[in-house]
Amino acid sequence: MNANVKIALVILVLIIVWFVSGLVTGNSESTPADDPVVTSELTKVRVRWVEAEDYSRQISARGRTVPNRHVILRAEVSGRVVAVPADKGQVVHEGDTICELAKEDREQRVLEAQAMVAQAEIDYRGALKLKEKGYQSDSAIAQANARLESARAALRLTEIHLANTRIAAPFAGFVDDRPVEVGDYMDRNHICAEIVEMNPLKVVARLSEREVVRAEVGGKASVRLATGQLVTGEVTYLSHLAEPQTRTYEMEITLPNPSFQLRAGVASQVMVATQVFQAHRVPASLLALGDGGELGLKVIDRDDRVDFVLIDLIGDDGEGVWVAGLPERTRVITVGQEYVSAGEQVVAEEEEAHPVAEVQSIQ
Repeated sequence: MNANVKIALVILVLIIVWFVSGLVTGNSESTPADDPVVTSELTKVRVRWVEAEDYSRQISARGRTVPNRHVILRAEVSGRVVAVPADKGQVVHEGDTICELAKEDREQRVLEAQAMVAQAEIDYRGALKLKEKGYQSDSAIAQANARLESARAALRLTEIHLANTRIAAPFAGFVDDRPVEVGDYMDRNHICAEIVEMNPLKVVARLSEREVVRAEVGGKASVRLATGQLVTGEVTYLSHLAEPQTRTYEMEITLPNPSFQLRAGVASQVMVATQVFQAHRVPASLLALGDGGELGLKVIDRDDRVDFVLIDLIGDDGEGVWVAGLPERTRVITVGQEYVSAGEQVVAEEEEAHPVAEVQSIQ
């Protein structure tokens, strides 16, 4: 082999070696732009620990406040009105005089009836003594006893008529109306006054067929009046018979009203507590929909990976929503949940525990 051929072969080998070494070097080297997986940063999200709390599912109903008792006092005897100690709107106690009628001759009738009783007692005792001596028959004794009982009954009747000249309050309350004045003449059954008992106060509401089976007598209820007052009371009555036209059941809630600040006839929004179970309260803005339209929340597991948990929406208290389906204690994504998906690794930064309403405002 001559020298020229040898030189050509050497040059060819060198070219091949250089070409191969260039390919190897190009494949082994990479730039930051060529490998985003290694150099890209994980998404940062803010998370907050939420824990399960006791939640009571509530029944909502509309009602109206009514007096605990409302009576119309009427005259039981006829007579002229001589005194009306209680004015309209005045607080009265049980037994206070509301209207007083003239006694006329009723006191004299009582004295006469007392005398008749005394005479009948003497006649009866005398008849008994005569019977002991054999001078009186059983029939005479029975007649004497009948006269005595008749005299006693007449005395009780005159005493009742005398007592009925004074019309008194049957319970403590307010004089809502008093249509008579001194000098008026009242016949029997004429109205003296209307008395309302305002402590306690009642709220009457109506429940549907499904709601009434979840309510219980003795259950707690929260009542917000149209005046803005918020009062806690107790369910004291549930009707067993539905109203024929509306097919609803009457419910009564008793409210304490010692200072008489609550008034009757005020529209009310009633929330009745029923069963108690564990649930979480979260801002409504954190709720999300899954690929199939399912309602859920994005949470972070112990490995800082995103998980989409299906939840049930069970209530709303104005400060947030109550949901069921979460673990007892879990980390919920509060900021950045729209930029991450289930299974993604993230950097979780815990935030301080803010009230739910404040978290919603941050969103």
